Amino acid sequence: HLGSNLVEWNDPTLIWPSSPDNLAGPPSADGSSIELPPNTHVIIKMGSLSPSGVYGTITIPPTSALIFDDTGDESSAITLQTLGIDVDGALLAGSQTCRITGGIEITLHGEIDNGAVGFSERHLADAAGSNMALKGIVVNDVPGARWDFHGKLYHPTWTRLAAPVPGSLASTLNIPNARDSMLFLQDCVNWPQGGKIVVTTSHAKDTRGYNFNEEAIIAAGADAVQCVSVNGETFGLVHLASPLQHYHHAGEREYQCEVGLLSRNILIQGNEKSPPTDVYPLECEYSGNGWDMVPCENTFLTGFGGHTIIIGQAEGRLRGIEFFRMGMTNILGRYPVHFHRSITGQVGEVSDCSVHESYFRAFTVHDTFDLKVSRNTAFDISGHAYYLESGVEERNTLEYNLAAFVHVIDGALVMPSATTSNSMQSDSILVPADHSASGFYISNVHNYVVGNAASGGWAGIQFPVLPEPADKLLRYNGVVPKDRTSLLITGNSVHSSGWFGANQGAVYAGGALFWDESDVESLTLKYNGGRVGQIRKTRNTKDDEGNIAWFQVNNTTVWLVQVGATGWGKRSEYKGFEVHDFAQKAIFVLFATWMDNVVINCRTSNAELVPDPSSASNEKTLNDGRQWSGFQTYDHLMKHILTNWKISNCGGVARGLQPWVLNGREDTGDVGLFTVPVNGFAPEVQLISSGTQYNWDTLGGTDFVNESIFFAASGSDQFYSMQYMSNWEDADGSMTNRNVGTVMGPARAGRWWQLDDRPGKCEVRSGWKFPQRLCDKDDRKLASMFHIVMPQKTTGSDGAQGSAVLGLIDPAANPRRTRQGSLTHFGLTGNGAVDACTPPEPCDETVSRSWDPDVTGPFNHAQYGGWYFSFDDGTPVHLNIQRVQIPDDAVMIQAMSVPPGTTQGDVRIYATSRGRQYDFTVADGGLAEVRASTTGDTYWLDTANDILYWRVIAGYVENDGTYGWINRAAQNVESFSRGGLTVWDTTGQNLFQLNIIINCVVDDVTGHFCQSRPAFQVPEMGCPEGEVMIAIDNCGQPCELDGSCVSSSNPTSSPTASPTASPTTSPTASPTASPTHSCHSCTDEPTPWMNDNGYDCSTQWLIVSKCNKVNFWKRNKYCQYSCFVDDFGYEGDNCCV
Repeated sequence: HLGSNLVEWNDPTLIWPSSPDNLAGPPSADGSSIELPPNTHVIIKMGSLSPSGVYGTITIPPTSALIFDDTGDESSAITLQTLGIDVDGALLAGSQTCRITGGIEITLHGEIDNGAVGFSERHLADAAGSNMALKGIVVNDVPGARWDFHGKLYHPTWTRLAAPVPGSLASTLNIPNARDSMLFLQDCVNWPQGGKIVVTTSHAKDTRGYNFNEEAIIAAGADAVQCVSVNGETFGLVHLASPLQHYHHAGEREYQCEVGLLSRNILIQGNEKSPPTDVYPLECEYSGNGWDMVPCENTFLTGFGGHTIIIGQAEGRLRGIEFFRMGMTNILGRYPVHFHRSITGQVGEVSDCSVHESYFRAFTVHDTFDLKVSRNTAFDISGHAYYLESGVEERNTLEYNLAAFVHVIDGALVMPSATTSNSMQSDSILVPADHSASGFYISNVHNYVVGNAASGGWAGIQFPVLPEPADKLLRYNGVVPKDRTSLLITGNSVHSSGWFGANQGAVYAGGALFWDESDVESLTLKYNGGRVGQIRKTRNTKDDEGNIAWFQVNNTTVWLVQVGATGWGKRSEYKGFEVHDFAQKAIFVLFATWMDNVVINCRTSNAELVPDPSSASNEKTLNDGRQWSGFQTYDHLMKHILTNWKISNCGGVARGLQPWVLNGREDTGDVGLFTVPVNGFAPEVQLISSGTQYNWDTLGGTDFVNESIFFAASGSDQFYSMQYMSNWEDADGSMTNRNVGTVMGPARAGRWWQLDDRPGKCEVRSGWKFPQRLCDKDDRKLASMFHIVMPQKTTGSDGAQGSAVLGLIDPAANPRRTRQGSLTHFGLTGNGAVDACTPPEPCDETVSRSWDPDVTGPFNHAQYGGWYFSFDDGTPVHLNIQRVQIPDDAVMIQAMSVPPGTTQGDVRIYATSRGRQYDFTVADGGLAEVRASTTGDTYWLDTANDILYWRVIAGYVENDGTYGWINRAAQNVESFSRGGLTVWDTTGQNLFQLNIIINCVVDDVTGHFCQSRPAFQVPEMGCPEGEVMIAIDNCGQPCELDGSCVSSSNPTSSPTASPTASPTTSPTASPTASPTHSCHSCTDEPTPWMNDNGYDCSTQWLIVSKCNKVNFWKRNKYCQYSCFVDDFGYEGDNCCV
């Protein structure tokens, strides 16, 4: 606007090509189309335009520019009303180095009002679908076309409260009512007098029918916006023209509501005929599934606001612009701000802008790369707000933006469970994913998503699963959006979100948008908002070379949510995740996941101020302490590593329960701080943790770890495997507060999880809702594998993972609720009765097994011990072992009884890999040889007792026919290790199977068990004479079982025969400075577990907690030198330093 050779819009000598008679003078504001003269830069100044008329579509040819002047006063605006602007040249206001300070107001109309049209312009929807310029600003795919608008910089565009707004709770909180119109902000701001702001809700539910967001006007006067100092800290202070009505939270060290500026000095808006007319009712009754009121279908579908679009080669730099009453509901490509197939993203930008009351999205990035979307505010948005449209968009930066009050389209997807049915594209919803409209819709994570805040929305940030681009023109371009790596996702926050799902997180990595593979013409887009089991619709992150990679989310804070975060992808890392005031689960992420530096603050000072919207089961969960769980895992196929968690305010007082709270609710719920499911498939070894910290003052003291609400189980208690074989490894004892490496398993499994019988080695936390047996892990290991009585099923709801034989016995039987046999550690007497224990009954020495093939438990059979399998229907003719999860080089011994008279010739054991077979050989040296076999390829039949022994390894038959431990890297079964902890991977069905064949007369019922049933006989421990079983893997002196052993270092009971000689009467010629004792050389060998998990003797927490405190360490003098120099030396040691 300061350039030379500018021609004013109302220059009487300027001839406009669009003039019907080629006459000079300004164009009329009568709806007629207008084209700027070629090679002309036209400037619009204050007073240049008609104050009341509506100009037709304004076309700017390639060599021309339309420029808005700077009035220098934001209260004095240049006002343009038009049917649209079609840009092939340049549309300009200010520049990147010279931002406009005066006012500009552009109102977009759909048509000239001749009085014949009703309240809405929605009848133009079909025309708008084909005519892009209708009610829009279109910057066309033309070389040199550009849109540069640079409004005044208001900084920051949004911030957070520094002190609460009392609203209706002023008297309750003893806060003066004056604070309802005085906002203390965390940042000083330069917001305009009379500007419009929004303060976000501090309630859990956020919908049009349950709205506690508040818009307000900044007061007039020079002191309306100030920067003040309080106790040496600087804050912003904004005075409002009228007080707020609701409470808005700002808690110290908790969370604070956002405050966003909606006004800008440049305004682009739809006309008064833009809003939808189908706006009632705001919510509808919803029967069932635990919700009472939800957004209605077939409402808010007629919005017809303005839109803008920047296409292809065109450039767009939009800064400091307010977009109001924009977007055309369900009309493709008609959004408030839209970069469409832009190839100029690296020079493009949309920053410091606001979008409010939008009828279809806020900021849309479509087939565009390297674009900067920064410091914007979006409020009251229909459909996904910040929207990466098709899934091909990459390397874009979405930073420091605010999304608030985001609305679903055509009703909300309600998800009481993890799964749901498909939604279809229809006349009432263009993109079915808008049933779950979220603040940020990141369809491809290969972008930078940094420092954003989301308030409200079905989810706050959604990372949907797109198997292919959701764009008909791009569908077959080879990009797999769901599998792309995340560039950087960090520093984001979400609140008041995720209301309509019991398992769907406010940060949600789920929901598949797709065409059916049979729909080759891409006719009907479909959406499934839940967990979809198909590989095609599961996130499987890979790098550019196709190697396995990890979906990563860092430094995220959420509050006032049903579930903090949920993810269904194969591999994830959540590092730095903080959650407050959750209603159902703090974090619920499946499969291989590292959850590091997680902060769970179950209840804040705001929680008691947030009412439940209704008494429906899923709408009262925030205040019902019987229903929320800090961490909940899944039944199987998980690999969870939890490191450095911090937990506070989760005790009975926070939950409002008896007996912690007088007259509190009775705790009838089935969840706790930590909750495991017990009604699913059998678990593998899938949970390991370390570095857990508790804020004991907020939990009622250290006894919290013994309270009932500490650990719980959810689901039916009639499933064998989860009831008896769920497990948790507390690697450093911090989670259980035992401060020693601990293995935890169900107490009702009896001695299956009793690793050691010596005093102080194990304990039972009987007060927990799901009582657990906790034992020192020492150098023991955990393993899991399938044991299938062949033949294996080929179909079924359980994924064909079990035996087909049960169907021959009882076709209606549930394999997980039907006993197959039992399992006993060597050395115990056991119980061969078929009704020894039925869940939830407690077991004793023998634990029952179901027909669910997965078996999980503790072991270390290098010298002693083993697992003894018994089958109620007799010895299997063909027992198959597969899907083996076991640490490398570990010794696992298994055994079962065989029919009397079975000979070596009746037994065949062989391994298979990808169809290749390898036969095991008989161990002439008996069980000891089986234990010692490094490749685990021998077996032994004890014909005297009719017991068959074999060893299980994670094996593999190579192409050359050799057999041994699998090469994990070569076969892509590498272990999952993070934070010094490891969850071992499982060998797939095709990689390894161990087959045990018994030649016998078969039974008449199934043909798959031997007719002659063997006796139940658990193998002995094989302890040396004078020793007894003291642990599942060890023998020792009987006195070790009661702690009565006398240390050999005790002094003798009688004095020596004669005293030593008297000291010499004269000193030595050269005395030493002080008496010394001779030192000796010390080793510094770590334990096998330390070697397996990447620790060495410099690991301080192990030295402090283990050295001279744990018998296993003392016996073997592990880390002898390091223990000595750190003053934890073993008895008798004097290491040479």
